[in-house]
Amino acid sequence: MRSRFSAYALKNYAYVLATYAPDQRQNLSLSTLRESANNTKWLKLDVLGSSQRDATGFVEFIATYALEADYFYMHELSSFIKQDEHWYYTTGVEQDKSGKFTPNRNDECPCGSAKKYKKCCRT
Repeated sequence: MRSRFSAYALKNYAYVLATYAPDQRQNLSLSTLRESANNTKWLKLDVLGSSQRDATGFVEFIATYALEADYFYMHELSSFIKQDEHWYYTTGVEQDKSGKFTPNRNDECPCGSAKKYKKCCRT
């Protein structure tokens, strides 16, 4: 999960595409991935938990991102399969904390700097 988040943050869509399970990859392209995340700035990843049973795995996470001047959480339970000693993303189910949010001036900044929002990214 962390490598996929990093690839999105670095706009390495070839890696993102390669980490999709073969069945899901058939319906995707680099241009589709690029277009869907074009203006997204990925800020922070919090992995809340993971589990594995045989060749199936699950990861629950909250990814924080900015889209223009707005902040969002992506809270997801992702499913993975293991094939040929590699893990591949299959599906994700959106969870309760997903959506837009507005940080308060004394909250920790969403960018992950550990500074207060008022002293960091607040415009």
